[in-house]
Amino acid sequence: MRPQDYARALYKYIDIETAPIQLEPILDARNIELREDDFAGIDGIAFKGPKYKLIVVNKNLPPERKRFTIAHELGHIVMPHRGGYQICYPGKNKRMEAAADRFAAELLMPEPLVRKLWSRYKDNTEYRASVMADIFAVSVSAMRIRIRRLGLR
Repeated sequence: MRPQDYARALYKYIDIETAPIQLEPILDARNIELREDDFAGIDGIAFKGPKYKLIVVNKNLPPERKRFTIAHELGHIVMPHRGGYQICYPGKNKRMEAAADRFAAELLMPEPLVRKLWSRYKDNTEYRASVMADIFAVSVSAMRIRIRRLGLR
């Protein structure tokens, strides 16, 4: 399966018609503990074991980045990566990190809702990405990447 498919499999736990997407119901349903800690140079860590799953996110991140990091780390737990934990920092296993980013983008910015809002804000071309980023509670850069990857112009 593609990373997007793993994210879509979690839609059953959330309302994908209303942004921002709430991650807590997914974490609760999948018995994943979420903690915050003070890291230097690390956005997040995912621990995945047969009986225990944990995401630790850097408490110093801006709220939008923190949400994306939580979704990204959730991707490491949900997708069949090798190993018991994942530490995310630049340069580490680029293929796995790109997959977790695609997972997070689909989860936080579901394609059907992005397309719907893209149409709704068609008259606001200058600020459309910024407005949508605010609605989805993600960074403008994450929203722009999502828009580009969905082929929206």
